[in-house]
Amino acid sequence: MAATTRTRGGPPGVARGAVPVTRRLLRARPVRTAAGAVGIGLALMLMLLLAGLWAGVQDRVTTFDDNLGADLVVVPEGTRNLFADPGALPAPAVGAVAAVPGVEAAAPLRTMYQILELPHGKAAVAAVASEPAGGLGGPWAFTAGRAPQADDEVAVDAVFADQHDLALGDRLPMLGHPMRVVGLTDDTALFMTPLVFTTTTGMDRMLQATGTTGAVLVTTADPAGVTDRLRAAGFTVRTPAQLHDASLQLATDIYGSPVRLMVGVAFVAGTLIVALVAYTQITEQQRQLGVLKALGATPRRLRRIAVSETAVLTALGAISAVVLLLATRELLAWWRPAFPVVLTVTTVAKTALAASVMAVLAAWLPASRLSRLDAASAFRSGR
Repeated sequence: MAATTRTRGGPPGVARGAVPVTRRLLRARPVRTAAGAVGIGLALMLMLLLAGLWAGVQDRVTTFDDNLGADLVVVPEGTRNLFADPGALPAPAVGAVAAVPGVEAAAPLRTMYQILELPHGKAAVAAVASEPAGGLGGPWAFTAGRAPQADDEVAVDAVFADQHDLALGDRLPMLGHPMRVVGLTDDTALFMTPLVFTTTTGMDRMLQATGTTGAVLVTTADPAGVTDRLRAAGFTVRTPAQLHDASLQLATDIYGSPVRLMVGVAFVAGTLIVALVAYTQITEQQRQLGVLKALGATPRRLRRIAVSETAVLTALGAISAVVLLLATRELLAWWRPAFPVVLTVTTVAKTALAASVMAVLAAWLPASRLSRLDAASAFRSGR
């Protein structure tokens, strides 16, 4: 609500000629007000963008773990992450796991990072080999085509395919074998690393490792009981949630420190910019506020005017921040789709709180100084 002053001359207790001071101060210099709002918007957008990028990294690194379709995963001893720790189990382990009471289905899985030699350069991918039937560990969403079924077939992430001019029916070289693209998958990429799906027999043939598997995916109605029985049989068992947490921790260990540093710097710089814009706006209106004091405005009224004006300015900045952020997200999605921006309630709340606190402090300081300014000084400042 805009702060107002009241003119004298009316009946007692009746407000006559109420003047919307905050609105008039903001409208007095519209270009400067707009520039201040945009400056605050850029600062808030920077804070939200970097925080959203880090949230996007955390969301992407667990994409495969969150879509395994299994209740349990039997892995080699010491394995915490399916791609960073690609160990090997003997192939008969699949049958041994399937024979454990309570296991409804067991399917082999092999995962690894690969560098593909493409016509216009190299590209890093995360290769996944699973059984053609059952859906465990395979692609979960398509924009075109189907899941691989033959040994020489692959399904690739649609964004990766677009970046490298791959279409259905094209050949993708993997470990020296030309694999035919039969499916384009949707939202199937780790952070900066797209997923490429093929069959277990196809991967075994490429690796010449038909006697092993990387892991065993398990479905069961009794995860706790089956876990105990598998461990009693000597197997190492992980849940998808444990793999999710391990992937998140690995990403934090690799990217966390520099990204958190950038996010922290953005928050500090952004809040200081908000404070500077708000403080400058109020300070430049020192004469007008001083005149109001000379006309009888109380120190409390001056502080309320300053805080109200800054609140309005910050709100306008928040609106411009949303517009700028949406435009930046679209630009990044087109230019660098590997860098998603994910906004969370916590991120937005922290940004709003930091901006609000700094804006109020920035308005309060000059207003407090004005409360100690005598009327004569206010008039002299206008000469």
